Amino acid sequence: MEALTDAKEWAREQLATASFGNARRRMRCESMLRRAAERPAGRLTEVFDDAAELQAAYNFVEGSVAPEAIVGALAEATLRAACDDPFVYVPVDGSSLSLTDRSKSKDFGSIGMRAYPTRGLKVIDAIAVDPHGTPLGLLALRSWARGAKKPGSRWVRRRDGDTEMQHWVQVIDQVADNAKAAKVTPWFVIDREGDCGDILRSLTRSEGLFTVRVAQHRRHCIGGGKRGALIKYMGRRPVLGTHFVDLPRGPQRSPRVAALEVRIGRVTLDLPDHRTGQRTPLEVHIVWASERHPPRGQEALDWMLLTNRPVHSPAHAVDIIESYCHRWRIEDFHRTWKRGHCRVEDTQLRSRDHVVRWAIMLAAVALRVERLKHLARTQPDSPATVELSPMEIDALRAAKRTRFKKRTETITDAIPSIATAVFWIAQFGGFQGKTAAHAGATTIGRGLQKLLVFAAGFAAARKISHEH
Repeated sequence: MEALTDAKEWAREQLATASFGNARRRMRCESMLRRAAERPAGRLTEVFDDAAELQAAYNFVEGSVAPEAIVGALAEATLRAACDDPFVYVPVDGSSLSLTDRSKSKDFGSIGMRAYPTRGLKVIDAIAVDPHGTPLGLLALRSWARGAKKPGSRWVRRRDGDTEMQHWVQVIDQVADNAKAAKVTPWFVIDREGDCGDILRSLTRSEGLFTVRVAQHRRHCIGGGKRGALIKYMGRRPVLGTHFVDLPRGPQRSPRVAALEVRIGRVTLDLPDHRTGQRTPLEVHIVWASERHPPRGQEALDWMLLTNRPVHSPAHAVDIIESYCHRWRIEDFHRTWKRGHCRVEDTQLRSRDHVVRWAIMLAAVALRVERLKHLARTQPDSPATVELSPMEIDALRAAKRTRFKKRTETITDAIPSIATAVFWIAQFGGFQGKTAAHAGATTIGRGLQKLLVFAAGFAAARKISHEH
């Protein structure tokens, strides 16, 4: 990805191919995306100070531009950034936006159990992650409001295509079509929600790669010439070796290095098709990574992974395990988007389409922050110019020297590494840690927000000095 001079240029790059039927609409969307990068918040009133600009923002989110058109432009920008890579990881995940609707007067739906009063929107989204593990941007975002539970069994609803799976399939098909047009190979990464016939068939149609975590361990398969339960077949496979995975902190999990025993296999699954009543075979490779001795009080890792990529050696198995680990990037994105730096759930907009238009813009902002965070962790020695412009680097260096430099520090004029630059940005945002690896999206986002304003003033001052 080319370095961007400021939030304005970044917004212009993200919407370079946007076609909203009117050039003014595209310019308004660019302006809103720029402001969202400079002052991210769920409420429009916290982002736009000027009354005219605020009214224009309301006019856009309440207007006629299809949310799919905004997502499409962002996806094209993301795929342009990935065109030089041999493939791009595509984590796909479901989430929900919890939105204020106490009187139930908005066109939202229930989230969680229908008996609960929580209201909002259901979301399926997909992001792009480069082979190093750094997020590139948004690829798809589909939302809907869940209504009352329809009569009939789950089998009937599946037959009629009236389940959440239809949204998963549409997102996968959309990403596959866009990636094919951009000549990029997608490697889909999905958790246990992906272990169903409809999704696995759509992944096979995508002409890309996939890694899906098994949910149905006792499903019947054909392996080694025999028919039986998948878990029994894999249990008879020999252990090829041990692979170590750095496990990040989770809701009920402390960070640790997990030692996983690795087995591989090759089976044929019978996938049910509820529309036709037929079953279709799918040949897949299996990688089973299981933790035998977890720390006391911690749940053992147990990942049985389906893939269409050939697995014939321990090195191949490690590639599949590492691909599944990149699924955590979309969870990081959801935290930054929903409750962290962007706080999309704070929005007070009253219509589903209005919320979605604004949420898509904030998703692009959240992924920009996540990209900075993971660049510092996955490619720490790369020069800061991989993501920041020379003007931003000069402004950041000046801010470091004048605002938060320690007495013992020496700040040279050399171009810093991306890890050093992100560390300074996080310090600008109030980070008190010692390395960029521990900086979170909130402090990096806050520091980037300050840097954008500081860089604008720095550029203006430099221009005035050159004129005189």
